[in-house]
Amino acid sequence: MLHIGDVKRYKRCQRLYYLNQDQATVYQPYLRHDEELTKLVVDYFGIDGYYLGQRGDAPERVISELYDYEWFVKARFAYDDLRIKIPLLHRVDDGFELYFVMYAPYPKDEDVEFYRDNLWVLRKNGIKIIKVHIVHLNGEYVRGPELDLTKLFVISDHLYHQGRPSIKLDSLIDDDYDLSDILLKMKRGSIAQHPPVKKRRCKLRGLCDFYDRCFPQELPDNSIEFLVSSSKKDQMIKEGIKYLKDARIDLIEGTRVQYAQILADRCGGSYHDDLALAEWLRNFKDKTLVFIDFEWETYMIPPYQGLKPYEHVPFQYSLHMLKKDGTLSHREFIQTGDCRQDFIRSLLKDVPRDAYLVAYNAKGAEMLRLKELKRQFAPYGPLIDDLLSRFIDMAYPFQEGLVYDTKMRGNFSVKSLLRVVSDMDYRDLAIANGMDAVYKWRLLDQEDKHFDLDDVKKDLSEYCSMDSYSLYLIYRWLLDLIAT
Repeated sequence: MLHIGDVKRYKRCQRLYYLNQDQATVYQPYLRHDEELTKLVVDYFGIDGYYLGQRGDAPERVISELYDYEWFVKARFAYDDLRIKIPLLHRVDDGFELYFVMYAPYPKDEDVEFYRDNLWVLRKNGIKIIKVHIVHLNGEYVRGPELDLTKLFVISDHLYHQGRPSIKLDSLIDDDYDLSDILLKMKRGSIAQHPPVKKRRCKLRGLCDFYDRCFPQELPDNSIEFLVSSSKKDQMIKEGIKYLKDARIDLIEGTRVQYAQILADRCGGSYHDDLALAEWLRNFKDKTLVFIDFEWETYMIPPYQGLKPYEHVPFQYSLHMLKKDGTLSHREFIQTGDCRQDFIRSLLKDVPRDAYLVAYNAKGAEMLRLKELKRQFAPYGPLIDDLLSRFIDMAYPFQEGLVYDTKMRGNFSVKSLLRVVSDMDYRDLAIANGMDAVYKWRLLDQEDKHFDLDDVKKDLSEYCSMDSYSLYLIYRWLLDLIAT
């Protein structure tokens, strides 16, 4: 039996579909939602006495009870071995109204085929749909003491493009869309028929989980493959250009980072703009520096007062403080539940008023979390503003092309930089990345007795501490570069 997610994968990349069939994975959601969204929508509509589909239901079950209920929740339908689950169906005089339930603040038109696939299966089952709606979250809703479902949800009759209505959902009801050929190819095809081909989608929204399996060849650190933001890279590869140092200048966009990459290869593997880097470091190198990293949970439905959908609760920070006399000390915070105010108070206590805070991609991470806390807890506003005014973004010299080492392999993350400046490796830790940290914290927050919670807390501490200590090591490395 095929599921709607299988069809989506196949349309994105046939090879992805077949590889995914061979891999058993435990689903770990990026967004946390302790309350079931469909159940909340049922409460929003005030529905009672409805048909409720269950996992493993035979598709014939809902068909046999189609006229015994007014509302159908999580009903399973199938056609040609394709199984779908419909969040809500409402039986009216001349047919059914269909309600999709989406997690996003705007249902995007790029997902139009998902809705078409579902409608096709319903049509094939003789289900007459007369109206299509999407129930989705209101991204501007701010939770009060209680969750207000009338403000949490929005009902749309359109798909959206860049935040504006585009495709009218009712236009999909009677179109001539047919999924039969795709389903036939899925069932008769095999991975052998789909050799790996590098395309933009391989790295769309992050590297595909199967990228290394499709393209296992070992590339040298100075491979032209690692040239960033290059639209003509494939052309150069076809011309036989293998290394950054040989890149055709007329075929690059000419960004500072690209020039840094090319110069690093031409200079033996490392490049830095001595004067520009020294000028940047001069602004704070004699100050007390606090190298800091936050970890946070992202909630789909706001569980606490003052939160919006998709906002965050910082639950952990680690900081390494480098004083003017060269001494280094470490402090940390980790807590469960609604720890936002405790987080603010602890941070204000641990960071001296004369210290600069050093984070990586600060404007897109730590500073954003503090701005959210400022909105949620206005009395702390002036103190948080003071913290925000003292942030330094360690990503700046790398994003501006002031520094590049070919060992970075076109990757500008802290983990990539750590491999340049130290023998330490995140892979030696029980937690290797930020999402693993979030999943482990959920065990603490939910007091999952299947795990040793003391060990979980220790693992979280080691991971976040590695992040802040890595920033210190990168800073020392930058100082060494301008000293040589």
